Amino acid sequence: MKKVTLSYLLSIATIVLFLSSCGGLKKMQDRASEIKYTVTPSPLEMHAEKVAVKVEATIPPKYFDKKALLVITPVLKYEKGETALNTKTLQGEKYADNNEVVSYTDGGTFSYTDTIPYTDDMMASVLEVRAQASRGDEKAELFVMEIAKGVIATPRLVSKGGLAKFIEIPATMDSKISDLQSAVILYALQKSDIRKTELKKEELQKLVELLTTTTDDSDNELVNVEIASYASPDGPEDLNQNLVEGRGKSAQDYITKNLKKAEASVTKNPDFIVKETTPAEDWDGFKKSVEASEVQDKELILRVLSMYSDPVVREREIKNISEAYTDLKDDVLPELRRSVIKANYQSKVKSNEELLSLAADTMIRTLQLKELLYTATLTDDASKKEELYTIAIEQHADCYTAHNNLGVVYANQNKLDEAKASFEKAVALKADLAPAIANLGAVALSQGNYAEAEKYFTEAQNAGCKSADLGDNTAAINIMNGKYSEAVANCKSNSYNKALAQTLNGQNAEAEATLNAMGESENAWFYYLKAVVAAKGSKDDAVFTNLKTAFEKATDSKAYAKKDMEFLKYFENETFKTLVE
Repeated sequence: MKKVTLSYLLSIATIVLFLSSCGGLKKMQDRASEIKYTVTPSPLEMHAEKVAVKVEATIPPKYFDKKALLVITPVLKYEKGETALNTKTLQGEKYADNNEVVSYTDGGTFSYTDTIPYTDDMMASVLEVRAQASRGDEKAELFVMEIAKGVIATPRLVSKGGLAKFIEIPATMDSKISDLQSAVILYALQKSDIRKTELKKEELQKLVELLTTTTDDSDNELVNVEIASYASPDGPEDLNQNLVEGRGKSAQDYITKNLKKAEASVTKNPDFIVKETTPAEDWDGFKKSVEASEVQDKELILRVLSMYSDPVVREREIKNISEAYTDLKDDVLPELRRSVIKANYQSKVKSNEELLSLAADTMIRTLQLKELLYTATLTDDASKKEELYTIAIEQHADCYTAHNNLGVVYANQNKLDEAKASFEKAVALKADLAPAIANLGAVALSQGNYAEAEKYFTEAQNAGCKSADLGDNTAAINIMNGKYSEAVANCKSNSYNKALAQTLNGQNAEAEATLNAMGESENAWFYYLKAVVAAKGSKDDAVFTNLKTAFEKATDSKAYAKKDMEFLKYFENETFKTLVE
């Protein structure tokens, strides 16, 4: 508050002595209390970070000196300063100017509106009007009058309920987890027998181990083995046809031999090994290999493919090209002379207890991707969640679910930079991933970048996000912008933001019902909001009960309540004063 100094008191005394000789101005000062002011709303209210002030006043008859000019300045005063609003100028009937005229005989009315930016200091404030008058060469400060108390800033409570909510992509467990183990056998030019060097390859040995060690008691259940064989397109078509058949047979014989040797139970199923119908010449594979290679003039090679459809002509052109480009002959074509073996299997589902037990020790890395993602949902331990998602990403870098959910873990620890990076990786892997897009908006909301947050929320909605959390986050932006009906509409389920939006929208009974339907909460400000809603309905017992709970859960809510104009009518109540002590 502005301090009252000795010089200020002397100046007022001087004004009073001066006015004693000023006739009309002295009379206007003496009768100043007869001017009636109405402030709407009172207390003032903040909406969309602005305070709108509307003042209507009635001036009594035979008050306004015909030759006087009156300049009225509303001022909002608070502890650390004050904010002066625009002035309102009135004049008597014989004052030579173009201001609003007030009749001496009849008096009159005037209205005044202005809007100022809100600051936190304004919550505990007073609105006063200061009037300065002049009559000819005479000037005087007529009066300073308080006409309203404080600013209600209830929309600011949106930040107290946990401003942003982050969306985790659900992870569930199927009755079986499908997976596969694959290996590739490469063949020499125009050969279909398997070379010893190929048999030593680790990927083939792992596949054979899976097939030969899986029993009815194993965690894995084998479904089938698929074998597809190919030839490079640089030989005669009939030769390539024979090579494809021969390579398929050699791969099948190799697998069958190992299964019989191990006496694997799957040998009882005649349909266990499935041979795919494969093209004699692998033109598609050739094209993909060239596209992925660093072969010189690969655009020329691809253009040749597009120009000719006749296999004989294509073969001739490819031979010519391969003679010209050694890297094509040595690197691309040999990779196409192959058999691809895929062992399809299903893992038996582990119980929640088994998964948590494995996650608790070094066996955590034996969990498959779905198990890692699902196990993370079984624990509230942030560090364990982080470990599970991190391992999932190490083993499956393209898993956008793991990136998104790791970001949620970071966000809930207020590690917003790390969270943002994770959400960006998820979106990079899947551009229309609605939860991750919404989460980028939640990060922006948490960091105060409201325009950016709103953009992301709209994008997430367009991408098909149906999460109630997205609606709640969007409602937070609506509340900040003073769009309370839109906020209510965006809230798809009962929540703190929905109740706040309802009471701000004049739906106090609905807000009370929403809060009651939510049950209990660990958030102190949930009970504080219940007290605000109760105060609007003059339910005194509910006001005090909920404030007591709020103060017990968060002491800073007590200091906030002391200056909250929602409780203005309780400021002199003994129960209220005891609670906020």
